[in-house]
Amino acid sequence: MNPAHPAAVALIGATALGLAAPPAAARVDPDPMVAGQRVSISDGSRCAPARGVRASSRLFGSVELRPGERGMAAQVRVAEGTAPGRYPVTIHCAPGGASFTETVSVRDGRIEGVNAAQAAGGLALLALAAGAAFWLRRTVGGRS
Repeated sequence: MNPAHPAAVALIGATALGLAAPPAAARVDPDPMVAGQRVSISDGSRCAPARGVRASSRLFGSVELRPGERGMAAQVRVAEGTAPGRYPVTIHCAPGGASFTETVSVRDGRIEGVNAAQAAGGLALLALAAGAAFWLRRTVGGRS
């Protein structure tokens, strides 16, 4: 028998039983993030749905989690001016209950999205295109 065969069978068996990796302590999405960005936090279904489940971090302070699709969850905004680096996010299941910590990364950058000037410019281009289409249709339609 090939010596690698028993090791492969053991690895597959451990993976199938869920022993290869412990379940996630907390889920923070997206990770990495940038200062000022909204992020989702969940307990990964590790806490029972109850009052008093909280998440805390220097990134956003302390927030109460509420029942959601992925267990207890909340939406928070990373504090403006947060320096790039690694930060712990701790889930406290209930007062005096279990706690789980996940380390997340904040990168240097800005929030992707559209600001007011970009939105106004896009609307102006759309109005210009609509006006040109209307004018061309009237001009071409009048010659027939």
